[in-house]
Amino acid sequence: MSLLPAGEASMAIVVFRIYRNENYQRLKMKKVPFFCILMILFSFGFARGQEITTASINPEDPSFREKFSHLNFDGQFYILAVKDAVNNYYMADFTRFPEKFERVYFINLVYKSGKIVNIDNDLSQNRVWFLVNNKYSGKEAGTEFDQLRDQTLKAATTLTAEEKANWMLKNDKFK
Repeated sequence: MSLLPAGEASMAIVVFRIYRNENYQRLKMKKVPFFCILMILFSFGFARGQEITTASINPEDPSFREKFSHLNFDGQFYILAVKDAVNNYYMADFTRFPEKFERVYFINLVYKSGKIVNIDNDLSQNRVWFLVNNKYSGKEAGTEFDQLRDQTLKAATTLTAEEKANWMLKNDKFK
């Protein structure tokens, strides 16, 4: 026996179901922010465990240089020595630049480059370190190295000794 007439009883059931469904949806919505925060914290924890340490790339450390002294350039001007998730680390064969002018000229071109970054300030070394963000392919990096080397060698052969000396006075930051 129902307290409400048949039409009103079915209406009450429908209203109750809608009310229950709305409460269920509200309860679910309250869980969403908590779940998002939990996922963010988990992501940070995971990313922290995946950190890449590039502190080991230190051309100023003689023991670091020693680790890579065995690498053979096989006639190439540059070689890829180390990779990580962000950068590729190259060494350039500066024995191809016998004069200080050529070494400084090349480094000045690198400073203007949008792809190659000099991470080695010791131009007296025969192997000088550079980094290239890995968004650039090895082919793009190689083309850039080759173009800068060619520009350097062209300047070395076309400028007179006096012009080189004047250029060095203005541009040699490695005194």
